[in-house]
Amino acid sequence: MRSRWIVLVGLVAFASGAWFLLRPPEMPSFPTAAPVAVAPAPTAQPQVAASGLAASAVLNIDPRKLSARSPSRPTKVSLNSEYLTAKQLKPLYDRLKATPEGQTPEGQYILYEMLRRCATVTEGSVRRPFTRPLPNRDEFMATISPTDPQREKRIASFDEVDTKRCAGLEAVSITQASLDKLLTDAVNAGEPKARALSIEQELWGQRRQGTRADQITLTDAQVEQLRQILGTRDPGAMVVAGRILSNTWQDVSVHIGPNGDAVEPRAFYNAWQTLACDYGYPCGESNSRILTECALNGHCQAQSLQDYLYYYGGSPHDSQLVSQYQAILRNAVETGDWSQLNVVRGPRPPGSRFFFGPGGR
Repeated sequence: MRSRWIVLVGLVAFASGAWFLLRPPEMPSFPTAAPVAVAPAPTAQPQVAASGLAASAVLNIDPRKLSARSPSRPTKVSLNSEYLTAKQLKPLYDRLKATPEGQTPEGQYILYEMLRRCATVTEGSVRRPFTRPLPNRDEFMATISPTDPQREKRIASFDEVDTKRCAGLEAVSITQASLDKLLTDAVNAGEPKARALSIEQELWGQRRQGTRADQITLTDAQVEQLRQILGTRDPGAMVVAGRILSNTWQDVSVHIGPNGDAVEPRAFYNAWQTLACDYGYPCGESNSRILTECALNGHCQAQSLQDYLYYYGGSPHDSQLVSQYQAILRNAVETGDWSQLNVVRGPRPPGSRFFFGPGGR
């Protein structure tokens, strides 16, 4: 029994000696320093255009703390921007009616737009541009909770957008033929917005003649005209031409980028709109869509149309596509090189449908 204890003690002593021989050396103490931030290892990122947003960036946005995505470009000084931002149209109509300014190509186009929107058209049936209906103020006020944190801003936006733009023009009468002549004269004078709108009306005119909506298509000549119109860099024309190209036609689809992917219509149209903003379209806080969305849906944090389209107008996937599309569209408009944007003849993509009616969404 005693021999067993001797062996056990010997083993413990041997282990202790081995530990002292093999243990790690003790390090001297150093003054405590602030921790150094270590950059995380690079991870693969989605391949997007330089101005694009990764999906994670969009998902991390807190709309309550939203600031402008980018400084809003100055509105291009033009009759069209004046028309789009005017709260009352009659003063502009009175200024243009039977004056040299109203006889310019853009003046004729603006007179046409005001009259088709507001005047009484006789001897014909004008198709009014799409306007989102608004409730009366009392009904609107009843829908907003007294505790809604954006109540005051929503009410202010409603009052700003609900200005009865046509007030005073209802008594103005014009024949359909005289109204059409205003647009025709503007087209013949080369006004880009009038040319784009005329093409859109030609397309939807087929519907009134009995052609089914899913049988309407763009001609090659119309496609070439749209490219020429977009080359003028007129922001108003860009919105209309972009709306036409973003729609779904019977045997035409638009393909974009080096891989020739078919465009997604909503993102494609949003890209045209944001590009038009960059060329001077009125896209600031007084934009009618910004005001309407704030008033009716409480989407009040956007400070520009670009903000609204990126953060409210679609999914994170849409926002990525808008950035990618916009870079390609800008290059085509600036350089005239449309090789990354091709109109292809063939069957419509499966599940495609019409997104935009004549004159609006």
